[in-house]
Amino acid sequence: MIEFKAECGHAVRARDEDAGGTVRCSYCGRSATVPNQGDRDLDYLFAEVEQSPEEDDKSRRKRLRTERTAAQKKKPKREFRPFAIILRLCYAAALIMIVVTVARWFIIPMFDPQKRAARFTGTDTSPLRATPPATTPLATTAPSPRPRMLGLVKEGRAGLYVCSTPPGAWLYVMDETRAPASGRISQSPGVVQGRTPTDLKNLADGKYVVEVAFPWSDQGLADSGLPNHKNYTEFRKKIEAANSDQRKQLMEQYFLPDEAKAAFVDQSPDTIFLVRQYRGVVVSAGQGSVRALFLPRMGGTSSKEFRLEPLLNGYVAAGKNYEYEEKYVRSELSYFGVPDPEQIMVLDVLSRIGVAPFVTPDRKVRLFKIGVVDGNLVAPVIRETVE
Repeated sequence: MIEFKAECGHAVRARDEDAGGTVRCSYCGRSATVPNQGDRDLDYLFAEVEQSPEEDDKSRRKRLRTERTAAQKKKPKREFRPFAIILRLCYAAALIMIVVTVARWFIIPMFDPQKRAARFTGTDTSPLRATPPATTPLATTAPSPRPRMLGLVKEGRAGLYVCSTPPGAWLYVMDETRAPASGRISQSPGVVQGRTPTDLKNLADGKYVVEVAFPWSDQGLADSGLPNHKNYTEFRKKIEAANSDQRKQLMEQYFLPDEAKAAFVDQSPDTIFLVRQYRGVVVSAGQGSVRALFLPRMGGTSSKEFRLEPLLNGYVAAGKNYEYEEKYVRSELSYFGVPDPEQIMVLDVLSRIGVAPFVTPDRKVRLFKIGVVDGNLVAPVIRETVE
């Protein structure tokens, strides 16, 4: 066995038959020449190596640094790959979410005595958490359908609703227990005044006296474009020349009947007022209604008869102001004997102003009324007979 030192200073062992040949150093990887056994310079080489070990070690470190630097220079540069960076960030975010979720639902509750007790006993003792009923799953709960609005088509219906046809009449309201037994209430103490249409809210339940009044020169009554203007002009001339009793009779003969208990022609220093008064108006649960008709009788063969159809052109404003179930209203009209051809006309008037006087086959005058709030139909008798 031949033992010698390679150039790097590391001891190398070779077989005797490799003398004079080359072997690879196991430390630096370089080839090293195996000396002959009889080489006289061998002792000199060992002596040289032993004499300057520090110098050889410095040389070796320097060479290794040089080789490492050269290898780094030869190493190819990494190219910039943004997709790989984004992918790594996504992995990191997912990992963070997993850690947070696990900590929130499993680790943190272990430090809460109440939740830890609920975990092991199967009951939830936390007062801040409400468990929904098992019989009503949230996913299967459907919202309640919005009820269809029937009656008067307007929001915020409440209180005593008073209107007039045509609109814009003066309004006077007073508690029946405080009102005079007869005559007008417009000058009585405590009377409430306004203009139609209106909702009088905050009225106590009870019975009231309501007056609806128009100046006789009001444009809604005497519009020159209306087909009955000539008749109204003659009516005014008769009113001006008549006495008190005659004026009441003229009011009943000219205007369509409604639920008014009395009619007045009230003359002030400046003008004449046509007044319809309603007594015993009931306000229940804060609600009630009065709908005054200042529409002329038209199309009748006598002063007590009338027809509604001519009023639909020119007197009653077009537009649907009341909603109702047509099938239901038709069945009620049929019950009271309204012929099918005339039901269409009555339905049209009801949708516009909510009330329609009609002479039924039994010769009674009924006032068909659509409920302001619920859309139901009622038909009180306002005149017992029509001769």
